[in-house]
Amino acid sequence: MNKQTPNFYNNKDLIYDEIWNLLSRGVVDRSEEFRLPTVILNDGKFSDGRIVVLRGAFKDINTIRFHTDYRSDKIRILKINNNICFVFYNKKRKIQVRIKGTALINYNNEIAKKAWVKTQVISRKCYLASNPPGTISREPTSGLSKELEGKNPEINNTEIGYNNFCVIDTKINKFEWLYLASQGHRRAKISVTDNNNISSQWITP
Repeated sequence: MNKQTPNFYNNKDLIYDEIWNLLSRGVVDRSEEFRLPTVILNDGKFSDGRIVVLRGAFKDINTIRFHTDYRSDKIRILKINNNICFVFYNKKRKIQVRIKGTALINYNNEIAKKAWVKTQVISRKCYLASNPPGTISREPTSGLSKELEGKNPEINNTEIGYNNFCVIDTKINKFEWLYLASQGHRRAKISVTDNNNISSQWITP
């Protein structure tokens, strides 16, 4: 392949590994656009989307992860319907990936505890708000107390936030890949079984 045409352009067997390469980079590289996917939920009446931060990408168990406040509306929706969809896009690489799977809420368990220990103070602050996310307020508010606004507390003073912290793991069952190219787009669908068996097929962009 020439410099402008990546190896995966006509080889669908290489796409799965490229997706996981981008996901893994998204976890550790703040400049990687896959770090901030849109996640779409549906409670049976309405679809609802928002941006989350990718916190984990585990190729061996075909799972991706983000953190959220247990009091948020995301949890209410996932308890009704745990089917979940992510949309990732890297503008420079011109790659879009849609991921579908089933979500598992980890709250006050070993997975949540281990993730909390690794969570930095600046992120822990998000879980120190007195009111749940989405609470109506008469005045503009960060949700944080005046003592916390504009500064980071000592890490020992953030432990109460663990009561509001949870980890959402998504077991992936389907990827849809789209690569935009002037010579012709490429699109593929990758399905994953419970045993992590992979099958892929080209589809029309």
